[in-house]
Amino acid sequence: MTDPQEISKITRRKVAKGAAWSLPAIAAAVAAPAAAASVPPPACPGCFEPGAIPLPFTSQVLVSNKSGTLAIVSALNVDSSGCDVSLFQPAYSAIMTSAILTMSNGSTYNSTAGLGTGVGTFGSISAFNMNAIFSGTNFPVGGSLVSGYPVVPTKLCVNFNMVLVGLPSLIQLQCPVKLCWDIRTTATGIVAPVPFVNTGAGTLNFTGLMSPA
Repeated sequence: MTDPQEISKITRRKVAKGAAWSLPAIAAAVAAPAAAASVPPPACPGCFEPGAIPLPFTSQVLVSNKSGTLAIVSALNVDSSGCDVSLFQPAYSAIMTSAILTMSNGSTYNSTAGLGTGVGTFGSISAFNMNAIFSGTNFPVGGSLVSGYPVVPTKLCVNFNMVLVGLPSLIQLQCPVKLCWDIRTTATGIVAPVPFVNTGAGTLNFTGLMSPA
């Protein structure tokens, strides 16, 4: 018959041995997330570029008192295929914060309303719908049925706020990115002078392409 005291000694030795082996495992499990949390997030990437494929550009402007609202509705392609995909999670958000339109006469106009947001895939080309409204755009008297209208858009720059999640830290970053497209377009229509007042009115139609600047 086995001595109860001997059984008790064996049991205590097994428990002590098991506890000794379990302590390093618990410590390692606790240390792993702590080590991941201590890894600093990557810096904002500088690899975003406008997509290489030209985009169609069309807009119609009703001019009154030499002024009109030019709207640009387009799906902007943003290329991140040259980025290091090991630095961030695949899904990212793009928030358009402002847009700047440059005309052929050197005047510039800003838009912050109705621009757009979207979700892209880091490491590939993603399309983001934009609806930029440039109100108060100046269109001087001019144009003809033969040569068209001389003042046209030449460049569009869009400021994005890219929201990325870093790896392995899982820390969210908000990265400002500015992307620009050249606009090559022609305009049909006339801004005709209004008799007896120093102003002009008409309808202008712009057609062309946007390509990376």
